[in-house]
Amino acid sequence: MKRVRGSNVSGRTGGGGQAFDLSGVRLPPLDDPQGKARKIPQRPRMFGLPDAPAFYPSAEEFADPLEYIQKIRPEAEKAGICKIVPPTGWNPPFSLDTKEFRFKTRIQQLNSLEGKTRTNLNYLDQLYKFHSQQGNPLTKVPQLDHRPIDLYDLRNEVATRGGYKKVNGEKRWAEIGRVLKYDRKTCTSMSNTLKSSYQKIILPFEMYVAKHGGSLPPTPRRNTADGSAADDSLDSPEDGGSMRRSKRRRASRNALGDNMTQSPVSAHVRSPSTEGTEQTGPTTETRTSLGTRSSIRTSTEGTSVMIPDQCEVCKSGEDDGSMLICDGCDRGFHMYCLNPPLSSVPRNDWYCDACVLGTSADFGFEDGAEYSLESFKRKSDEFKRAFFASYYDGQNSAATVNAGLWGPQMEGRVPEDVVEREFWRLVASPYEDVEVEYGADLHSAQHGSGFPTAERNPLEEYARHAWNLNVLPFEQQSLFNYIQQDISGMMTPWIYAGMCFSTFCWHNEDHYTYSVNYMHWGDTKTWYGVPGHHAEAFEAAMRDAVPQLFDAQPDLLFQLVTMLSPEVLVRRGVDVVVCDQRAGEFIVTFPQAYHAGFNQGLNFNEAVNFATPDWMPYDIASIRRYQQYARNPVFSHDELLMTMCAADASFMDHAWFQVAVHEMVSREMAGRAHVRAKWGRSRIREAPWDE
Repeated sequence: MKRVRGSNVSGRTGGGGQAFDLSGVRLPPLDDPQGKARKIPQRPRMFGLPDAPAFYPSAEEFADPLEYIQKIRPEAEKAGICKIVPPTGWNPPFSLDTKEFRFKTRIQQLNSLEGKTRTNLNYLDQLYKFHSQQGNPLTKVPQLDHRPIDLYDLRNEVATRGGYKKVNGEKRWAEIGRVLKYDRKTCTSMSNTLKSSYQKIILPFEMYVAKHGGSLPPTPRRNTADGSAADDSLDSPEDGGSMRRSKRRRASRNALGDNMTQSPVSAHVRSPSTEGTEQTGPTTETRTSLGTRSSIRTSTEGTSVMIPDQCEVCKSGEDDGSMLICDGCDRGFHMYCLNPPLSSVPRNDWYCDACVLGTSADFGFEDGAEYSLESFKRKSDEFKRAFFASYYDGQNSAATVNAGLWGPQMEGRVPEDVVEREFWRLVASPYEDVEVEYGADLHSAQHGSGFPTAERNPLEEYARHAWNLNVLPFEQQSLFNYIQQDISGMMTPWIYAGMCFSTFCWHNEDHYTYSVNYMHWGDTKTWYGVPGHHAEAFEAAMRDAVPQLFDAQPDLLFQLVTMLSPEVLVRRGVDVVVCDQRAGEFIVTFPQAYHAGFNQGLNFNEAVNFATPDWMPYDIASIRRYQQYARNPVFSHDELLMTMCAADASFMDHAWFQVAVHEMVSREMAGRAHVRAKWGRSRIREAPWDE
């Protein structure tokens, strides 16, 4: 196993430190930002994606953000996202108190983000557990042509050709090898190696699954000593017994199992969203061992495991000495109750059938360390410098390639298309693990905003500027003026500190609102967008590409934890555009538009939502979607309408408002009719209208 880490930069520093030195990052251009943006040469685009439209407003057009966005909407909405480059004169000061600012990150393992790769990793996890259960633990993945065989793809290719017997009888292993992109000229033993790998590793598991009816129950959660649930987490088989809880029988009902290291994973469920969920530090690991995905990272937090009170088969708590405890869920089994029974304690890890057949339904990001901007910059710079060493050692100078993008230290040295290609290679690789950190969804009300605010900077003109993201959601045309609650991340901005490869996964905004994202400083952020009118096609393509993930987690797209290559989406007929956001530029996403992306290096962004009258039909659609998945909305659509009407009766003169009110009343009356029909008037009491 090869593991390359950046140095262990401590994230925590005391309060009242030194202010962050902005001279070490790329800042927005002070003069002619539009001219400089236009001069940046168009770079090669992966997957043949078209660029999202970019707009260059005049000073007069820029004065009113919502009016300008409505002006460009006919063109921009077709793409789903667009870029707006401010005119000369836009130069807001970066107003965050960087001496006091501290933030926690989220950890992202890149190949766990991509939906198809995550499905692949889940399958490898099952293979590992199965062979451990059978007493033949796998520690290596077979290699062919100097690269690991993709066992999941091999399994699928055999299945699509009718199964093992048919493939073997028709001698189609060479055909499968060509599909898996192996060259028979350089792989003289290709057919034999693929056949042998399938026979020894995949076929026994497939027979085991068939024996159990092909059922894949969800993985049970481990019970800890305090009675709480903990997520399944195991270490690499190459770590030996020192990092794992060894197999043991129960010596005493009162005894606790020995401590184990685990990597607690909590599914991060965002409420109001503006950019995406993300996350940790430089870990590059090329994995050719076969083990559970959670074995890649372990925490030093010891967790005492509750000894089970009974055998899961016979339900008896007697005969403690014969009790075997599953390494996945910590449930107990008498060795003689197993089928087939065991005569001795396995020397390797052992898993029950439920853990072998099941995959964890929940997936989310771990919490990372706490940082100041300075310590996060050190971590980010060390990671990118180590990952793209040749570009910092002078071997591949990008000064001419990235004209206009050269930063004081780090930015611009690696061509943007090189970083993009490497990002998509890493997220698609089941055997190469890279971890990064992302300071995402940080509440500006708690941490402060990058823009000046009237409370902290009352004399600063930008504190009241319409493009200040603390001001924009409450411009005159915005319907947020009629929402009677403060919604962090939606009406109050969230801030984002990114590093190279940190990712915001595919999502659209809460209630299908608009969003606007501004980069205060730093390296490029690459965005991908799908227009709102292709949202349903996008969702269908995601389900078609990774059905196993949606079977386990039907509301997967609400979780903001899944990427899928634009290439896969385009093949399924989904329109996708791409856009590079640089310091001083705005990205606007339109209602219902899906978007995702990643950071090419250290940067600092801020984002918020807004809603204008043209958004109202989208909100009605979003409420129906919330109901479909039994999710609570962020705010009440009906209350918004009632508040608007009470505040200004002239809203009733507008056709868009009349349509929304008619839908609300029709929905309410239909609901009442349903209740009356189900329970009858004698069993319900209807309140008079004036109560």
